[in-house]
Amino acid sequence: MGFDVVGIGGLCLDLIAGTTRIPRTDMMTPLLYTTCQGGGKVPTALVALSRLGGSSALFSTVGDDRAGQFCLKELADSGVNTDYIQVLRGVATNLTFGISETETGGRSFIGKYDMPGITVDQLDQAVIERAKYLHIWQFGMAERQAIQWVHRAGGLVVCDADRYSPELEAGIGLTDVFICSEFFFRGMYGDDAVENGLEEKLRDMAARGPRIAVVTLGARGYAGVDRAGFFTGEAFSNIAVVDTTGAGDVFHGAFLCGLLRGWDARTTARFAAGVSAVKCTVLGGRAGIPDFATAQHFLDSGEIRHDIIDQWIAYYKAEAIF
Repeated sequence: MGFDVVGIGGLCLDLIAGTTRIPRTDMMTPLLYTTCQGGGKVPTALVALSRLGGSSALFSTVGDDRAGQFCLKELADSGVNTDYIQVLRGVATNLTFGISETETGGRSFIGKYDMPGITVDQLDQAVIERAKYLHIWQFGMAERQAIQWVHRAGGLVVCDADRYSPELEAGIGLTDVFICSEFFFRGMYGDDAVENGLEEKLRDMAARGPRIAVVTLGARGYAGVDRAGFFTGEAFSNIAVVDTTGAGDVFHGAFLCGLLRGWDARTTARFAAGVSAVKCTVLGGRAGIPDFATAQHFLDSGEIRHDIIDQWIAYYKAEAIF
């Protein structure tokens, strides 16, 4: 029995603090709240997918410290298979300090990301070949080998492209679904790429290989191209945004959920935007991720049911290691 989605991507521990606004040098602002949650683009997407009902497994590495133990337990408790995560002895788990600003709705990060990543010889070819989708965020040696296996077996590749790099641009043709941030899009097409010729540029992106190309635009929604043409969608404004940490990662996990259900790109993108919006009403990248019924209720009614979300908020309070 295979997994719906197999992901390759680095793990980290997120320590998120909320304040009114990041203080200037030698100044102080009040600490409003803190939370300790797992992070990483691909891992968080898989957590979202699993809470929405999909099956997933992660290929990654983690340190043998308390942070690593927390990350492994949280993934397992969220339904993500951790059998293929390598525990590195004597290595500190990647760590991110994040500050969420209530006045701006923005966030800033300080991170340590020097933990060795997964290698080709640590991949399980049979597991990867049985997956319906491979989810990646870069095109390293391990990812490129996995792409070959997945495509040869008839599976599809989804990429989360956040910050622009020539290496990421060069890999677009290796993917079937390419979802990028506004930062990547502007890095690839220029500072005015969203304001001028958005459709034309998305069509160019799709012409390089993927059957679906999407750019997420934060509070302005999203835009995309598939074989049926160009589409756009607005962000959900009927929510009280608390923290946007992990919003893009959750969008990707929810998008994978829609793909697995056979939805078209427009329906899938709207669903993903809705799931991401619900997440943003809670501090941290994962505590606010809804289950499928909660997400669907929000899309149908605009109302967020908090029973499941409150259980996860309580979970993170109970499991916090800092």
